[in-house]
Amino acid sequence: MRTVAVYRLLYGSDFLAESLASIYQHVDAILCCVTHEMFGGRRIVKYFGRDVYLPHDIDGVTSAIRSWAAANDHARKVRVVDNPHGAQLIGQLSNIVNTIVIPGFDPTHVMLVEPDEVWHPDAISALFEVAATSDADEFMAAPPPLFWRSYRFATTRTNPYAVLRALKGARQIEPTGHALASAKGRLRKISDPRVRAHNFGFAGSERTAFWKHLTSLSFSRDAGLDCPPREEWFEDVWRAWNWDTNRRTDLCPSVGHEHAFPAAARYPFHDLPPVMKQRIASNPLPEWETAGGAEPVRTEVAA
Repeated sequence: MRTVAVYRLLYGSDFLAESLASIYQHVDAILCCVTHEMFGGRRIVKYFGRDVYLPHDIDGVTSAIRSWAAANDHARKVRVVDNPHGAQLIGQLSNIVNTIVIPGFDPTHVMLVEPDEVWHPDAISALFEVAATSDADEFMAAPPPLFWRSYRFATTRTNPYAVLRALKGARQIEPTGHALASAKGRLRKISDPRVRAHNFGFAGSERTAFWKHLTSLSFSRDAGLDCPPREEWFEDVWRAWNWDTNRRTDLCPSVGHEHAFPAAARYPFHDLPPVMKQRIASNPLPEWETAGGAEPVRTEVAA
């Protein structure tokens, strides 16, 4: 197997170092496709009647990649490129694979990784074990723990998604949907309950949560590309949530699907990926403390 991991990045520096570290030994190349455009290509988001302009660089994601690579990329696997398809939602991955990945790397497999996904060694080993022994086209991730406001609490993302694609010698793949899966849905899929990333997308910094919300308002509500979020979600739900004083359960941002995520529950510390245990011990986010539910300081950093 020759596997290229692909990141699509507008922002995402909160957990990018841990994400890169968790996949590094399992892939042959890591392609970081950086854009400065939101899905849909809009530059302005209307937020409670005011215009909010998209910054050129939300959180220094390119600098974060280069900093991690300088310290850790001894095999020179990491490559940063401009993403010419950044404004596209539908079909973006097929265009990246067809124009950058296949011509530049000639892989057998393509893996899609989000910058807030951190893999446990057992889970990513299971993914590549399944891929090496199956003739499936798309390898599906099991519903992951979706961390909420802190590493201490998690809900669940329930919609299935393809995390790995077998190319089988193809020099081009058919159009994809929102992510890596075929838009036509005709390919053979396989899933394994062991294969799941730890998703920290709702447990990052306040800055990240804010821009996650605003970019979603832009491409979902304003550009009409997806189910729109509630405008008040960031301030009334995400930021206000607290395990001790405000344990509300309408966590999902999407209008009409407010209870699509199960209520957040405590997540066992010992089940976290080792790189996240190290992060918690060495560089915790201040937002984790404002989520409440404090426990004694952890000293465990290994699996």
